Amino acid sequence: MKVTKVTQIDYAILGLVSQEPLSGYKIRMAFEKTALGNFSSSPGTIYPALKRLVSLRHLEKKKRSETRKGPVDMAITKSGIQVLRDWFHSPVGREEVTKNRDLLLLRFAFMDGLVTVPSMIRFLASFEASVTKYIKELEEFHTSEAPKLPVCGRLAVEHGIASYKATMTWCRAAQKHLKEKR
Repeated sequence: MKVTKVTQIDYAILGLVSQEPLSGYKIRMAFEKTALGNFSSSPGTIYPALKRLVSLRHLEKKKRSETRKGPVDMAITKSGIQVLRDWFHSPVGREEVTKNRDLLLLRFAFMDGLVTVPSMIRFLASFEASVTKYIKELEEFHTSEAPKLPVCGRLAVEHGIASYKATMTWCRAAQKHLKEKR
């Protein structure tokens, strides 16, 4: 069955290539040497994703000049840019906040030059609102269940609350920074 839905690795590749055309090897090395590796740096993941993105016409192979030797670069297409923009503008949901915060930060990291500052601020506000709501759920759980939890379980929940509060604080600071730069 042919995959037509854009995957997490696809978004990461599209975001990376939106910054500049890159060869498959350079894309793989970016995944290998940076936090993008959390999504996978395996050639068995990267190269099939590149092939899929070319077949979906979200990436294209950049033609080599006769004087240039070496690997072919991948460049993002208008379709690929639109896929990214749609992703950037999609609302932040509970599942993303609870299971994919790293993907939300990746989404934000690739926004420069592809969406407006007000769009970035809206994304951060949506992120903040979802995180704030989840913190409330965690705090309610902690209040009702902490006395029943073993010490390490209680401390783990408290770490989660502190971690989400740090994310909420960052969202607010990032929004303030972007508003001041307007």
